[in-house]
Amino acid sequence: MSFKLAKIFTDHMVLQRDVPVKIWGEADYPVTVSVDMHSGVDFARDGKFCLTIPPHKAGGPYTVFVESEGKVIKLHDVYFGDVFLAGGQSNMGLTLPETDRPLDNCDGIVRIFTPDREWEEDKRPATDDRWVDICMDNADGISAVASHFAISLNKTYGVPIGIVSCNQGATCIRSWIAPDTVEKDPIFGPDTQWHEDATYFPFNPPSHQYNERLVKVAPYTIKGVIWYQGESDADSPIAHSYRYLFDLMVADWRRLWGEPDLPFITVQLTYHTPGRPTEIWEILREQQLMASLEGHNIGMITIGDAGDLPKIHPTNKKVVGERLALYARGLIYGEDILHRPPVCREMTVDREVATLKFSDAGDGLYETEPHKFYVIDADGVSHEAAYELCGDCIKLHAEGVVPVEARFCFDAESAVYLYSSAGLPASPFRINAK
Repeated sequence: MSFKLAKIFTDHMVLQRDVPVKIWGEADYPVTVSVDMHSGVDFARDGKFCLTIPPHKAGGPYTVFVESEGKVIKLHDVYFGDVFLAGGQSNMGLTLPETDRPLDNCDGIVRIFTPDREWEEDKRPATDDRWVDICMDNADGISAVASHFAISLNKTYGVPIGIVSCNQGATCIRSWIAPDTVEKDPIFGPDTQWHEDATYFPFNPPSHQYNERLVKVAPYTIKGVIWYQGESDADSPIAHSYRYLFDLMVADWRRLWGEPDLPFITVQLTYHTPGRPTEIWEILREQQLMASLEGHNIGMITIGDAGDLPKIHPTNKKVVGERLALYARGLIYGEDILHRPPVCREMTVDREVATLKFSDAGDGLYETEPHKFYVIDADGVSHEAAYELCGDCIKLHAEGVVPVEARFCFDAESAVYLYSSAGLPASPFRINAK
């Protein structure tokens, strides 16, 4: 008799509160799941089952009973709370010992599940394929960004937080896109030039991560996705198509979960020293910004003040996790707070003066260090401009120049120290005059 649960269902797991929760696995006969006097049943088809249990409020611990033909699997110390998937590449996967901020003390339930992954010499952390506490005892095997994110939300709302950590270093976005999408979209054709990571690493063929990692944790019921990726796609010409590829991926994931409104919160890459002549970091970051501004239920945090030149892996992951949590409070939990970064939305010109208008500046913009702003004239020549901060606007002026475009930190290595009144750094940008 075949009867087993998907690997993600283990002791100590966190299940999503307030909605029906999916449980699945393999079985030859009908399966019943019971928790707290509530039960669901499914008749196995082709050796598989997928059923739901009714909504539960936040709390625990519970014991979940899964039964088929007299065989019972018991899952102990189960809590209901809010569950998020942490996706992306190495900056999402970076573990706590590789960063410079320890975890805050947390007395609440904060747990993480990391699917089995390949490591050098076939070594795998003891945290793989089971739910473990987010704590320094498990620091060697868990995502720093996701850990700080989870603790921040737990401290804010007092409910258990669970993280499904589904990420892999050096992955291109194409590996997270569904096979049927890859098959029909010409962007994946043989003439497309991908970054060398796409062919060098065995885990980067189209749909590889989707098939080998994502489908093994989907459709585990989640509240949203946090996404930190793009470094391996920051080369010409793919960087110019990143927003399109990201939109494909989001649509695929939403179909996989059966949730057309599944929220995504992304991390815009910070500055670093380019390691390749084909790298166009500023274009990739612009594409990330466009995806967040124009996509449905998609947000983006900025970390342009949190880089570590020349590193591609900044070590201050606490600020990343906490800004993701702040954004989730606004986008997902619906709090009326300033959670979006300031973004330049409009440029108007009066003779030689360009006025840049920002959204989400709060009570006004401020800077902690001086910057360089540039204006571009009609001949395409760039000129450094004097600037003045005026509430939610910035005025630029270069003697004798009528601007047609303005740029701010639109390169790979410039740090951002321009903030909203909420302390959130602005996005780098280029913008044309209206």
